[in-house]
Amino acid sequence: MATLYTGGTIRTMTAPDATAEALLTDDRGRIVFVGGLDEARDRAGAMITVGGRKPQECDLAGACLMPGFIDSHSHFAGMGQRLTDADLAGCADFAEIGSRLTEFLAAHPLPQGGVLHGFNYDQNELAEGVHPDRHVLDSLLGDVPTVIAHVSGHVIVCNTALLRLIGLELDAEAPAGGVYGTDADGKLNGYFAETPAIMPILMHPAVMPSKSVEDLAEDIQNEYASHGITTCQDGATAPGYAERFVKLAEAHKLKLDLTCYPMMGQDLDAVFESVGSYASGGTSEGIQYLNHLRFGGVKLFVDGSPQARGAWLSEPYEPLPASANSSEPAGYRGAGILSDEAMRAFLDHALERGWKVMAHCNGDAASEQFLTQYTAAYHASTTLGKFDLRPVMVHCQLTRHDQYARMAAVHMIPSIFVSHCWFWGDAHIKNLGFARASRISAVHDALDYDLPFTFHTDSPIVPPDLIFAAWCAMTRVTKHGVQLDRSQCVGAWEAFSAITRNAAYQYGEEARKGTLEAGKIADLTILDADPLAASADSAEAAARVRERNVLATIKEGTTVWTA
Repeated sequence: MATLYTGGTIRTMTAPDATAEALLTDDRGRIVFVGGLDEARDRAGAMITVGGRKPQECDLAGACLMPGFIDSHSHFAGMGQRLTDADLAGCADFAEIGSRLTEFLAAHPLPQGGVLHGFNYDQNELAEGVHPDRHVLDSLLGDVPTVIAHVSGHVIVCNTALLRLIGLELDAEAPAGGVYGTDADGKLNGYFAETPAIMPILMHPAVMPSKSVEDLAEDIQNEYASHGITTCQDGATAPGYAERFVKLAEAHKLKLDLTCYPMMGQDLDAVFESVGSYASGGTSEGIQYLNHLRFGGVKLFVDGSPQARGAWLSEPYEPLPASANSSEPAGYRGAGILSDEAMRAFLDHALERGWKVMAHCNGDAASEQFLTQYTAAYHASTTLGKFDLRPVMVHCQLTRHDQYARMAAVHMIPSIFVSHCWFWGDAHIKNLGFARASRISAVHDALDYDLPFTFHTDSPIVPPDLIFAAWCAMTRVTKHGVQLDRSQCVGAWEAFSAITRNAAYQYGEEARKGTLEAGKIADLTILDADPLAASADSAEAAARVRERNVLATIKEGTTVWTA
C-alpha cells in the first residue's frame, strides 16, 4: 500500500550524512519521493492509488528508516537446521552433547527409520578440545542413527548406526577433495570433512530431514525478515534443490527476493537449463526476479574453515597439544579442494557461460589460488560482459593485504564473514597465534583499496543478524573480550554500506536496491534508533550498535515482518 513515512530519521545511505524528512512509496512497491516533509505531503495528497485510496501515513515515532538489508551470503535451505535440528551450540563437553541430543530425542521422537540430527557443536569450546567421533556418539546414543554438524558446516560426525543405515563401509576411501577420519586400524572413525565427503551422506535419502525446505520456507523467511533482510541467498544450491526452489516460486511462497548459486559438483549447464526463465545472468544488465526468485551464478569451494582447522594457509597452524591425539602432520596448513587445473577449467567454463562465481576462501592460500586462477581465466576470456560479472571471494578470513590489492583488476568483491571476530576470534588465537588471528576479517584492508566489500553471516552457521556483523566490524572484540587489531575497524557508514549499498552492487542490483532514492524498490527496514549516529572512532558509541533492534521489515512496500 502507498505509504508516507515521517517522524523519524530516514537514512538514505546515498552519502554518510544523507537523511530526509519524509519518504513516499506508491502502491506498486516503489519509492516515489525522498526529501522534505511539505513536498512529500503535497505529493501524497495528489496521489491516487488503486481503489482510489490516499496513501497511509506511518509515523516512525523517532525510529530510523533504512534500506532493507541485503544478505550477501547465506544458505536458505540450510536455515532449516536452525528450526528442526538439536542445537549443540555452547556444549561444554561430550557429555553435554549427549544430554542435548537425548533431550531433543525425547521431545521429538523419530519416526521408524528416522535419523537424529544435531548442529552447531564446536570442538573449540569442548573440554576435550577435539571433535567427537563415532565411538563417542555410539556411547551416547547407542543404535539411534545420528549425525551432528560442526558449527562451520564443513565437518560432520556420524555414529556407527548411521554409517550402517547408508551402507558406508568402514574401510571406504575418501573422495577427492574430501576427508574421512580413521582410527589407528584404518577404519572410519565417523569424522567427515569438506563438501565431497559430506554431501553424499547428507543428501542420502535415508538422512534427508523429514521437513523439507518447502515446509519451512515461511519460517525461514520470517527469520531473515526479523533481522531486517529483504534479499537473501541460497549460497550453495545442492543437487535437486533448484527444482524445489522453482516450485516454491511457482506456488508464490516467496515473499523475500532469493538468489540461488548452484554448487560445483553437478551438471551446472543442466541446472540452468532446467530453471528456464529463473536464470537471470551474472551481469547487472537485465537482472530480474520471477516470483522473487532468480539463479544468479555458481558456487565454488576452495578450502574449509579455520575454526575447524580446515582453511588452507600459507603458513602452518599452531600445533595442537599432545592430549588432542591429532593426526595432523608436522607443519599442517590445511589443504585446497581442487587442483589448479580443475579450478581453471571450472572458471573458464563459468566465464564462457557468463556466470558470476562465488568462491569460498578462508585461508590465504585459498585466496591466492582463486585470485590467481580467476585472473588467468578472466584475461583469457573473450566473453562480452566479463567486466560486469563481479566475482565474489566469500569469507576472506585470512586474505592478505597484497591480495586485496589485486582484486580490483578483475572486478572482484570481497564478502567478509566479519562475525568471526566475535564468534571464533578466541579459537583463531589458539589455532593461528595472536599476530595472524588479530587481523582476521581485515575489513580496513579492503577499504584501503576502495573495494565495495560486503558482510555476511553464512547462516545457518550464525544467525542472519547483519546488525551484529556491522558491530563486529566496528569493534573487533572476541567473545572473551580480547581486542583484535583496531586498525582493521571501520566506522558505522562503512559497516552499514556493506549490508545495503555495497551488497546491492555485489548482486548487480544497485539501480534497484541498496539506497533510498526515487525509482528504487521500496525495500525498507525500521530500526528502533539510528545506527549511524555511532562511529567506530568512539568505542562507547560503536558498542551500542549491537543494541539496535528491527521493528519492521517492508518488502516492495508491503510489511512482511513486525516485532
